[in-house]
Amino acid sequence: MWKIRKLSWMMSINKALGCDPCFMLEKEWLMKLLIDSETPLNTRLSAKYKRSFAYLSMKDRAPLALTKVIDYLVRDKRGIEKTYGPGAIEEVKCAIGELSQLKNHLQTSKPFENFISKDPDTTTWNQHLEARELHNEVNNYYESDWLFAECYLYRRIRESFATKKLICSIDPFSVQKTQVLDSALDIMEPMFCYLYQSKLMDKQTVLPKDDLVNECVRLLKWCLWANKIDLSFKPDLQEGGNIADAFLKIDQWDNKIVIDNSEKVGLCCIEPGYKKVVDIVMDNAGLEMLCDMTLADFLISKCGVDLVNFHVKPIPWFVSDVIIRDFMQGVESIAKSERKHFKNIGLRWQHYLDKGVWKLHADTYWCLGLPYQLMEETDPSLYKKLSRSSLIIFKGDLNYRKLVRDINWEPSTPFEKVLDCFRPAPLVTLRTLKAATVCGMNEQKAEELDENDPNWWTSGNYALIQYCPDV
Repeated sequence: MWKIRKLSWMMSINKALGCDPCFMLEKEWLMKLLIDSETPLNTRLSAKYKRSFAYLSMKDRAPLALTKVIDYLVRDKRGIEKTYGPGAIEEVKCAIGELSQLKNHLQTSKPFENFISKDPDTTTWNQHLEARELHNEVNNYYESDWLFAECYLYRRIRESFATKKLICSIDPFSVQKTQVLDSALDIMEPMFCYLYQSKLMDKQTVLPKDDLVNECVRLLKWCLWANKIDLSFKPDLQEGGNIADAFLKIDQWDNKIVIDNSEKVGLCCIEPGYKKVVDIVMDNAGLEMLCDMTLADFLISKCGVDLVNFHVKPIPWFVSDVIIRDFMQGVESIAKSERKHFKNIGLRWQHYLDKGVWKLHADTYWCLGLPYQLMEETDPSLYKKLSRSSLIIFKGDLNYRKLVRDINWEPSTPFEKVLDCFRPAPLVTLRTLKAATVCGMNEQKAEELDENDPNWWTSGNYALIQYCPDV
């Protein structure tokens, strides 16, 4: 019986690695679904367009993310058993089989299936799948719109654990995120020293208005360029000292910011107000998360902000996205570090959490495959919560894609027009470009970039700070 189980398990792994004998036939069938073109203008991004970045992402990047999850489970199964109990190893084997099948379904564009777990979003996801069928939307990995397909994939990864009894709370990306956090601590050390030397953490020191705006802009750019380091996109975080040096001279990257409304955002942040609230819709754990916390501290200490709401993901998501556990691990790591200034900053951040000056939220909507234009209808309580904000800061590429409905806009299309009905409060999006959608750009600038660097849309080497005031 043990040999049969082992053989079955190895067959699952072989299928995950693309060794299934039926795989090549299924892949030939997939190629017939594809359209040999780029994504047409004013069309939702989709992997069905063979010359698009969405196609390359679903063909290469998404299967790699699944392979890493499977590798983690195979490699660490004994450690998982030690943590979660004697029966956990059987659940791990089951999850490996399901993830292997998921990888095959992804690579051969099988139809989406309903979810069966008891997670709180299961009914919502199934309703959305049903609604898409009623509206004749194609529900498979390549012909569907890319936004929904990618989100469905990561929710399906979650399903492989949510349906288990012992290992249901596993974050399959936690090891990768912890490694990135450890590297980020080295990078933050000179940055924290700068904050103390400049007295930016001192509530008693009053800065002139111009200096206040300039320092706010600096921190916004830290948060912006930290977004470049994304485990699902750029998995290597090396040469920590060099990155730290670059962040201290952050203005050297200004020529890579294709839309820069940072001064408007800085002025918005320091504007006097009663019960000022800032909402940060977070993206990546590690360095970006720590930069977001640093900005939040500055907003409390220097800009008269009374409350910062951090919006994190309710489930492990897109490999590197912040969940509550990552956030608390970050604060704890800072507080326990022996590095200069770290302990004081970590304890200060914990105090903010204890006093309710910082609050964590993990709403389901952030992990649905919907654009934000549907938020007011689908989750009115979240929309109402955001509408109380003085400024909403959206971090990263996926949030941007949801803001702009993941459409291949003409780059000069006004940002306000693209946002359409989603205008809960003044908002800014900080994003390094990793998907082929952008709006609100100078037309000539876009043409120059197309000519000089055709991959500027997706390389992660260009960025934007795009602001929209309240209506």
